[in-house]
Amino acid sequence: MRASTVLQATWQRTRRPRTWGAALLFGLVWNGTRGLMGLPWPGLIDLLAPSLWVALFLTLAPLPWQWTGDERPMAGTLRGAAQALPWMAALTLGVLLLLGLAGGPLTPGRGPGPGPVLMERGGPHRGLGPRREEPRFLPIHPRLWILGVAHLCFGLLLGWVLADRERAELQEAAYRRAADEAQARVLQGQMNPHVLFNAISGLTELVREDPAAAEAALVNLSELLRSLLDHGSRLRAPLGDERRLVEQHLALERLRLGRRLRETWAWPEALDGVEVPPLMIQPLVENALKHGVSMALGGGDLAVEVAREDGRIRVRVANTGPAPTGEDGPGLGLRNLRERLRLLGAPADALRLRREGDWTVAELRLEVKA
Repeated sequence: MRASTVLQATWQRTRRPRTWGAALLFGLVWNGTRGLMGLPWPGLIDLLAPSLWVALFLTLAPLPWQWTGDERPMAGTLRGAAQALPWMAALTLGVLLLLGLAGGPLTPGRGPGPGPVLMERGGPHRGLGPRREEPRFLPIHPRLWILGVAHLCFGLLLGWVLADRERAELQEAAYRRAADEAQARVLQGQMNPHVLFNAISGLTELVREDPAAAEAALVNLSELLRSLLDHGSRLRAPLGDERRLVEQHLALERLRLGRRLRETWAWPEALDGVEVPPLMIQPLVENALKHGVSMALGGGDLAVEVAREDGRIRVRVANTGPAPTGEDGPGLGLRNLRERLRLLGAPADALRLRREGDWTVAELRLEVKA
């Protein structure tokens, strides 16, 4: 991981309930054991110290194992150990210094006061002259060195285990995203023959009634097929490409419906550069024409509105005509759209269908990518 990613992962560990849950459980066990052994009840700082110590190690121990300077989620064994050893040594030394400052029998010959013990060189004082003392700091008690080595080994092992676990979680999430993207591509590919089937079905009427219009429709159909093939190869596309796809589809429908189709647009060109998953708006327009406008004797109105709100793209496709019935159920296009939204991680209410007076409204909210 790069430095920014490592810091982000470290920050995420501080926000995980399991980090503080493990620290609290360790503190309860530690202090409960002290009570069962009949030791005096510790003060507030000593009471919280075991939990804080564990939380500190759980949060910081994986950090040197995760820093690689590139996109790899974890360093190799030798590099990770070389990075973790000085890091954990400094962390362990800091913990020991804090314990030493907190007081306690850390040094041999320590008196009741909190400060270091002063010893006199040269043995006991002899003679009547003034005493001369030369201060000398005695080393830390050997059992603290043993405790420090144990902390160091525990920190190295804990850091490797936690880093390896997070690496496995990242890989699993990456595999899951790849599977979802593959399935989304399959569903996206299913839209191509579905759109062409509906377009060709509408053109069969023109072949008998208006051969000239049917010839023009075939030219538009080829352009529509080219756009569909281009859309099917991407997971994100600019809104401008989606606009052209919708316009090509409507050009075919105008040849078939004529004046029965009345359109209104509210689609600012400034949004054409925003990238969204492709084939999201065309199914809504197709559904509005197939189940609404074309089903009415006198045709109907189609209103397409695209706007940017709160960092998202809001798409509103409304049409007049017969209200959809629950018996018909959603068509293939809408079912496909809902499933792709789920695979792409969109919220459950990203697509909503409702009736507003004489209008059937489909509203879609999409996350944007500049």
